[in-house]
Amino acid sequence: MDRLADGIVRSTCTLCSDGCGVLVHLKDGRPVRVEGDPDHQASEGALCVRGAASLDVLNSPERLTHPLRRTGERGEGKWERISWDEALDAVAAGLSAASKEYGPESVVFARGGAKGYQDRYLARFANLFGSPNVTATSNICHVPRANAAAVTHGYFPMPDYEHPPEVIVLWGVNPQFTSVAQHRRIARALEKGSRLLVIDAVDTWYTRRAELWVRPRPASDLALALGVIHVVIEEGLYDSEFVEKWTVGFEELREAVREATPEETERLTWVPAEQVRALARAYAGAHRAVLDWGNAFDGNLNSFQSGRALSILRGVTGNLGRPGGEIDWAPASIVPEGSPELNAQDAISPELRARRIGAEEGILPIYYSGLPQKSMKAILEEDPYHVEALYIPGAAVLQSYNDSREVRRALQKVGFLAVAELFMTPTAEMADIVLPVTSYLEMDSVHMCAVKPCVSIVQKVAEVGEAWSDLRIYNQLSRRMGFGEAFWPSETAAADYLLAPAGLTFDEFREIGLLPATRLYRSHEAAGFSTPSGKVELASERLAEWGFDAVPVYYEPPETPLSAPELAERYPLILTSQKPQQFLHTAFRQIPGPRAAHPDPIVRMHPRTAADLGIADGDWVWIENERGRVTQKAALTDTVDPRVVVAEPSWWYPEDDADLHGSERSNLNVLASSDPPYGKEMGSTMLRGYLCRVTPVR
Repeated sequence: MDRLADGIVRSTCTLCSDGCGVLVHLKDGRPVRVEGDPDHQASEGALCVRGAASLDVLNSPERLTHPLRRTGERGEGKWERISWDEALDAVAAGLSAASKEYGPESVVFARGGAKGYQDRYLARFANLFGSPNVTATSNICHVPRANAAAVTHGYFPMPDYEHPPEVIVLWGVNPQFTSVAQHRRIARALEKGSRLLVIDAVDTWYTRRAELWVRPRPASDLALALGVIHVVIEEGLYDSEFVEKWTVGFEELREAVREATPEETERLTWVPAEQVRALARAYAGAHRAVLDWGNAFDGNLNSFQSGRALSILRGVTGNLGRPGGEIDWAPASIVPEGSPELNAQDAISPELRARRIGAEEGILPIYYSGLPQKSMKAILEEDPYHVEALYIPGAAVLQSYNDSREVRRALQKVGFLAVAELFMTPTAEMADIVLPVTSYLEMDSVHMCAVKPCVSIVQKVAEVGEAWSDLRIYNQLSRRMGFGEAFWPSETAAADYLLAPAGLTFDEFREIGLLPATRLYRSHEAAGFSTPSGKVELASERLAEWGFDAVPVYYEPPETPLSAPELAERYPLILTSQKPQQFLHTAFRQIPGPRAAHPDPIVRMHPRTAADLGIADGDWVWIENERGRVTQKAALTDTVDPRVVVAEPSWWYPEDDADLHGSERSNLNVLASSDPPYGKEMGSTMLRGYLCRVTPVR
């Protein structure tokens, strides 16, 4: 804290996983301005509206600054301030009592949005404690695609915009809102002549610049991808040399997509057959093409196989490893986040890990998280066993898990609940103990950036109240619970451990600030692909051995016009969602700048649909299905298909002291089912693409 009174400190924004470099300006020892670092390899000076609000987060009067203990009923909002010793003793006692009476698996650790190495410290703590139950919404965000890519060709592909590509395909991704550095790279490529194709049910900056905008029925992305593969194969558009030398399973793939004609694809997806052909011809016809994807199709039953299909498209067109295509990167040489030693993975036996909640669904053996929806059901139904305690570091489960009302009942029932948070969220309101945590400006750490896997420094420049980092909490809890020797005495000691492979200490790293990653072009030519065959596995023997489809197969989700025509008579519209630019999932709604720019939840619908329902622009409406109803404000636009409504997820009202800050009033997850069927491979649930109706609020 005393290193610099006035000047600039180099650090990394970790408000999301991208890890954009920042320059923190100090005056009299306090941060007064945060700007993007132009020398940062991943972000190149870019900073999104959320990162630009870092000081507002740091200095918010709504911050939790001291440990709290509940004094009233859960959710009543009555608290007393306690010391850290009292809080840690209470958490240690609650978790230990649950373990002693019901076994360590009776404790569920529910993590939130990706926090880099802080998540790994949680995994380490849970494993050393003895619980296999670390749950996350990773089964509906990013990890389905990551696992699909790993199974297909061994690495997570990153688009190489620098060359630039001849064709850029953006599939269910909106980098302008979610990754501003990537958005800038795309914009530069477009200025240099790259052609743009967009697959998205909703209008974005990119759809307005695309030469082809394809609008599939929400949650039908896999059917569209299989239709594109069909055209690529049947019209001979694939890279025959690459397919012959570097893939296995081509004939199985050809047979699997034989019936996925453009006409059948149109029936399933609403995309005109000629657009299916045009998309396939444009992408496969380019010598250098990027197929950039997002989590728009993670939140449905076909999530993993959708990722497989797009990975296969990259393979059959030869764009893997190609400059201007999708490439692998060699990360900086530090302990990786997936390190079994860092995660203390062997502290739990394979037999106990196989009992994690959700494993009974028969999901992929390479997916180790518990299933969030099943963890809530386990609390309520005691199946597969009793869950007595929850520890929740930064997960707004009431706003982000399916069936919010079921989640609320579970939080009401669980024996002990501790939450570590920046702010008093609806989930924190349900806790027995609330622990105040730091923002990135209040801790020392390192971060592996998501867009390009460079490693950059996080440096403490401020203190807020008595807030602690997650790692400091685990350090102290572990000492109370008998395994403190397996943690570190400080944040810098943990960073020293992570940096050891690079031959650096954290203090030495302060002088460097960044360890760059390296692009790997055509790395398969030297070492093959990291798959059992050493090739791109268009048909996967591993998947078949595990009991899954070796080649992607489209399954119609529940509650659609095709799978439930009678239900569609009562609920004739299809619901999908888009995140507002100003917020990160559930976060930032109490920060004045972002909230002023976007004060209300918005549902977009076609003017003709609205007119038929008696709805005018700006009206508050009910969005409802058989599970409940929520209210949002109508915005009319002819860019939305008349059969679709596009609402906003994760809404709550920090300014509202009633009923858990209005946690159910506008939250789409009230409407999302937590019941089976789930995605076979990842246990994914349906967040988009199900039926609803919209009526005016009277």
